[in-house]
Amino acid sequence: MEPNNLLSRLRLSPARVIGLGISAVGIVLLVLAWNSQASIDEIGSTNDPILQHRVSMLEDQRDAYAVSGIGILFLGLFAIALLVEPSTSTIVAESEMISAAKMANDALMGLSLTGNSSYLPARNGLTKERVFVVATNKPIVPPKALSDDMIMSPGKDGSSPGMLVEPFGAGLLESVESELNTKLDGVGWEAAEGTLQILKHGFGIMKDFHFKERNGNTILRVEYSGLRDACRTVRKERPDTCRQLQCFGCSCLLLAAARATGKLVSVQAVDNSKDVVEFTLNIGEW
Repeated sequence: MEPNNLLSRLRLSPARVIGLGISAVGIVLLVLAWNSQASIDEIGSTNDPILQHRVSMLEDQRDAYAVSGIGILFLGLFAIALLVEPSTSTIVAESEMISAAKMANDALMGLSLTGNSSYLPARNGLTKERVFVVATNKPIVPPKALSDDMIMSPGKDGSSPGMLVEPFGAGLLESVESELNTKLDGVGWEAAEGTLQILKHGFGIMKDFHFKERNGNTILRVEYSGLRDACRTVRKERPDTCRQLQCFGCSCLLLAAARATGKLVSVQAVDNSKDVVEFTLNIGEW
């Protein structure tokens, strides 16, 4: 049987096959991260210098595998859910959105990351935006000397401030800019909000969203449309997703705010008890 006929009978486009392959690589990396953590747990606390060195190496491996795995897995799921063809069913998109949220949340729990996220603009050594997940609930200002390939680990003793990863919404934001042939760099979040209306009227992802000022903070309110059921499931089963590693739609909006203002966008609090999710943000210098 010809390969193209087989793909057609299985309803798998080449883009979906590529997406599945990328996702498989991400899963393998996450499995390796969990294996490294298991080895660390098996060694436990020790004063043996050799074992301490072994634990340090395992921690580095775990963090590298986890960060790479999360990013690669999301790219694969994103390709399957949104970047394949217009006929992709909503059910598939919802399933992949939920799976990505669960995987990211479980990985963060395994690394003991409990703090909120902050979106860093392309400054202080970064050539593209990053999301910084704080290791603890204490307010921490990200270091001002970073690079695109840097990964910060909380470590066993929690001495490091947190971890840098590529925002889940990066691909979607690039698609918005490409579709409209525009750039959001430095335009301000008010102008960015107007550009991002394509998420409602073009892509059909959002029912509504808007930014507004309240008591010195910026409030972002988001409500999904086509993916509303997936959003409800994520909020019910993995509520911390909304404050730590947001799904691609909310991540796209927060990333756009950082790009448009050139400032640090920190999630202070999230009310996700209703379909209209409300983010309390602090937009400040970094």
